Amino acid sequence: MLDERPAAYFSHSYDVLDRRVTDFFLEVLSERFALAVDPRSATLSTMHLELMMRRTACFVAVVTRRENQPQYRCSPFAVHEYGMAVLANRPRLVIPEINIPARHFIGADLARPFNRNRLAAYRMPLAALDELAARAREHADEVDRPLGAAALVLPPTPEYRAAEPELRRLISQAGWQVDDISAALLRDEVDAAGAATLLDRYDFVLLDVLDPRTPSWVLPFLQARGVPTVRLVCHRPDDAVRQLPRLAVSHALQASSAVNRHAIWWSEMDVLLPELGREIGRLQMPRLPFVGLPEARRYVWSLGRDQGPVFLSSAQGDNDFAQLIAQELDLRNVEHFHYLFNSDLPRGKAWEHRLLAKVGECRIFVPLVSRHYLDSAWCRKEMEIALELSGRGRMRILPYFLDHHAGASVPVQGASVVHLDAAARVRRVVDDVDRALTDLTDRRHRPRIEITVAGGRTALDVDVVVLAAGPTEYAAAARTLRHPAPVVGTAEHPNHFDWLGGTVARRQGSGYQLVLCRAGTDGGREALRAAVEAFAPEHVVLLGTASAVVPADVVVADRICGFHRLSIDSSFVPSPHRDYPTDPGVAASAEGLPSVVRGTLAVGDEVVPAPDAAAFAPVLNAWPDTVAVAVLSVDTVEQLEDFRTYGRISHFSAVVGVAPPDADDAARAVAAERAFTAVSRLVSAHWPRPPRTDAADEGASGVASAAD
Repeated sequence: MLDERPAAYFSHSYDVLDRRVTDFFLEVLSERFALAVDPRSATLSTMHLELMMRRTACFVAVVTRRENQPQYRCSPFAVHEYGMAVLANRPRLVIPEINIPARHFIGADLARPFNRNRLAAYRMPLAALDELAARAREHADEVDRPLGAAALVLPPTPEYRAAEPELRRLISQAGWQVDDISAALLRDEVDAAGAATLLDRYDFVLLDVLDPRTPSWVLPFLQARGVPTVRLVCHRPDDAVRQLPRLAVSHALQASSAVNRHAIWWSEMDVLLPELGREIGRLQMPRLPFVGLPEARRYVWSLGRDQGPVFLSSAQGDNDFAQLIAQELDLRNVEHFHYLFNSDLPRGKAWEHRLLAKVGECRIFVPLVSRHYLDSAWCRKEMEIALELSGRGRMRILPYFLDHHAGASVPVQGASVVHLDAAARVRRVVDDVDRALTDLTDRRHRPRIEITVAGGRTALDVDVVVLAAGPTEYAAAARTLRHPAPVVGTAEHPNHFDWLGGTVARRQGSGYQLVLCRAGTDGGREALRAAVEAFAPEHVVLLGTASAVVPADVVVADRICGFHRLSIDSSFVPSPHRDYPTDPGVAASAEGLPSVVRGTLAVGDEVVPAPDAAAFAPVLNAWPDTVAVAVLSVDTVEQLEDFRTYGRISHFSAVVGVAPPDADDAARAVAAERAFTAVSRLVSAHWPRPPRTDAADEGASGVASAAD
């Protein structure tokens, strides 16, 4: 019977090229398990994954090969998910593609590896799957439990004493009882057995992972018991930035993600509460099991759809309905934004204004129009922006009217859902969005992006996108690019960002295909999104200018660290959660280039008059390896990190030319030319992976075998 199937966490590839492989295994897996997935979202939540593992009875993975991951030969995220299943003590089965190292999945039942080019001949591991289902039924009682209690394990500092009432209120409003067990654990008043008895009863724990008063055994103990943990760090602006404990983030996740993003770094309540609210919102989302094979297939094949993103606009009085829609969009793997339930905006004093800018990044605008909506000034502003973009052909608006009088004030034809019950309303909205996205991005009928070359046209297979931070940097790079060729856009992907294509030659084999694009007025987020959707590049390079902290002509970043300005005294302070590793292969290759320095690049959204000024000292104290300070968009770097985490790109780098803070456009242009020349040299002679055309010619299995 269908409802007798044990719940299984299904680890799968998000890559469009792997849809056929994933679909091949769906039928046999759906017969035996109620498959639950972690859909793509705007942000990664470690605690949500921990809870997902706790709410499922077993773990099954179809692991595909990734040639651009030489260490893992598969997605590092798949290895991370497997590690979480180990910590949750769940039965595990891994079905790997050929040439994936077995060492990443020690302790799992490993099925016979499959060859994607010979799937028809593959013998399904039916006996192993039946054995896994039988073992999973032993954990069935652990899967669905009512909301219980959450625990606070926080040091007795003034900051946490002031925050505790608000933390309790936020968690209690979401339905959990809140217990403070800090005294018992921080004073080591329990032994191992007592700690297990105490901690196992909680749905999740709030823990400051870097406070010296927190015993070193608490975090690994929670992980070993499979207890979801909200990792907090109370960070004062004058503190040196520290890395999270090694056990807080798996090595696999470090390979493809910024480590410090896996905790909530806070110094003010208006940062802590919204970030914690986002985590709590993710925890409240129910597990998303597929009802049957058709639903599972609909989800898998949606992975190949170029995402919106979709902007879900609602007023506070209608957020319960918006949450149901957001959950269903998650199930169908539709990239979407909602200010409360699926937001990647850093919450600070000016977040509302950035919310309006977010409307412009989306392709479909879905307003849930009601009397609450019409009474909301922010909702009306969002609608005004959407109407303007729609008039320019850049956005499609799908309004839904939740009461009888809402439609009269909206100058766009929409659909009334007043007569439908809640489930039917959700179905109507999400079905319409799904159809709209399919109409916009159907790959079977979409012309490929083309590039004009010597009067003819050839399809692009892009290796590297170079995003120039401003018009000066773009013009300098365009002058330096050899044989630039204008890119011909399509109706779906118009060339709004001055795309220029070119080939960077190398000593042997075919050259690398490169596209240069210009950042827009938003610092580059929209330009980046458009380029990634149009070209699906392996690698993105940020090109800009910077002020030197140490003598250099060009800086190649091995790490990008963010900072912001305090409104109180206008000093600059580090943003500890914005600490992003760049591609280590590219950074290491820069060592041999003349006048090029490799090191940490500090990035903020405004010019620093003098990096040696006292106001900037907290940043240099926090990031002592800083070699330059760049004017690049921190939000764009964060978006790159999200693209890398969820597999939309493989790697990113940053290369900047050095110029004084007060340099004029001519001096900045010279610095940008030097930086782009360094990019060309890196790509030509030192790039750590072959061009896509070479990889395609050699064949996937041949590349993997040679690397072994």
